[in-house]
Parts: sequence; structure tokens; C-alpha cells
Amino acid sequence: MDRLERCVADVQSFLHTHWQQGPALLRPADPPTEVLSAADIDGLIDGGLLRVPYAALYSAAGPIPEERYCPPRLVAGRILDGCLDPVRVRSLIREENATLQLRYVNHWHAPVRALTAGIGERLGRLAEAFVFQSHAGHPSAVHRDDGDVLVIQLSGTKRWQVYGGPADPHWQPVPDADPGPVLLDTDVRPGEVLYVPDGFAHAACATGPEPSLHLTVVLREARVRHLRDELGARLAADLALPARPLDDDQLTTAAAALLDHFRARLAGTTPESLVGAARRAAHSSRPTA
Repeated sequence: MDRLERCVADVQSFLHTHWQQGPALLRPADPPTEVLSAADIDGLIDGGLLRVPYAALYSAAGPIPEERYCPPRLVAGRILDGCLDPVRVRSLIREENATLQLRYVNHWHAPVRALTAGIGERLGRLAEAFVFQSHAGHPSAVHRDDGDVLVIQLSGTKRWQVYGGPADPHWQPVPDADPGPVLLDTDVRPGEVLYVPDGFAHAACATGPEPSLHLTVVLREARVRHLRDELGARLAADLALPARPLDDDQLTTAAAALLDHFRARLAGTTPESLVGAARRAAHSSRPTA
């Protein structure tokens, strides 16, 4: 099963026409909407095992403080913080139109893990998954995400506006007050997939009476820090030197061995291999907005 094909239909056409070039609304014949349903979300909320930071609630004013929906819980004589209380969560959703965000779902939900792993393997990227359940009237701020994004609409409808990519290589994945002209303005319906290239600004708002539920698969792009980290890991691998040389000769010998080790490691490293390895390990410190 080609999981990327289930999201984009014709993989070669997608890579040639849309990938890292511009936003697109895709209508695959067999979208992976079965990986998570509204009923599954209800079960997760009621099950009582959801915890911060894997889950969070947002209102129009921003993040809702977790103490409002995560009362301390006594487990085996220990106080456990950060557990979502189903009654409080449903109250905030009902009374304050809160949006539920589930983070890094690929860590803890097997069908989503299989989907993201397949997509990431096909594209040579680290793939992470986020789920959003929201009601009409709660638009997101215009922002840029840290990676290419595939938005799989599972149920309900959401309207998206996608703007252009960043012009400055020092851009940050934060709200953008001046994103430029809209490139794509569309409703995304169940079974449809929206592609947003890395860093392209966008905003979304649920429409209609039914809550919107979508799964966002983020394909992380390597940054300079990932290249630096990967290179450092390669240079340090299999390096065994004495921690405290006893005299000048031993210290000089250790320095020579260190240089020889680095030269050998660098000789076998190409820019392409370094980029590929960095992309497969490009974790972000910021959850997708």
C-alpha cells in the first residue's frame, strides 16, 4: 500500500507539479479517512488517558491554561498532573467553542503512525501528525508552519486561505501580519487533501454545523541546525580518545588522531547525504499551529 498515493492520487504528478512549488487541493480516490474518526476522538476524550502536551485546548484568545481542564489526579498514591478531564474538556468545547489539538499523534496511535511512517519514508522526511477538532467561528491566525503540510479532512468542512512562501531565509513559524496575496481560497471537505508547501502562510476556519476534524501530516524540512547536529554526530561516532592525556606528547597525539578521524569522516560525507540524514531527523521544537 502506497500511503502517499492515498493522499495525493498521482504521486509523480504531485511531485512534479505541486511539491514545494505551491498549494493545491487534491481529491484522491482512496483517502485514508479511516485512520481516525469523530467517534474515535470522543473515545479518546472519554477514555481519560489524554495528557498534556499530547493534547491541548485553544480558544479565540489563544491557548487555554491547562489547569482549567487538567485537575490533579491521584494515581497509586502519586499526584499526576496534565491529564485531561473529560467533563471539563467538553464544557470548554461547548461553552467557549474551544478547539482540541492532539499533538504528535504518530507517537501513540497505531493507524496514524503507519500512515505518517509510509508518507515520510516515500519522501525521505521525518513525518509527524497533528489532529484538530474545531467548530465554526474559531478562525486561526495567519501563520507559517515548520514543514510541508498535508491536511487530510476527516469530517466536517474547513475553509482555508493559503498565501505565499517566506522571502527571508530567517523566517520563523509564527503568526504573520503581512503574508501577501492569497494564492488559494477553498473549502476542504471530507476525503479531500490540502497541500501547503513549507513556510507558506495560511489560515483556516471551520464552516457548517458539523465540527471539523482534520489530520495534519507535517513533513519536516531540514534547517541549518539539523545539518550542524547531524555533522556533529557523524564526526563524534566511533571516536575513542583518552580523556586526560598525561603530557604534551600524548595531547599532541590525541589531537592528530582527532584530526585524522574527522578527515576520514568528512571524506565519506557528501552534501546530499548530509541533507538526507538531517531531513530524516528534523524534529521541531514548535508544535504545528
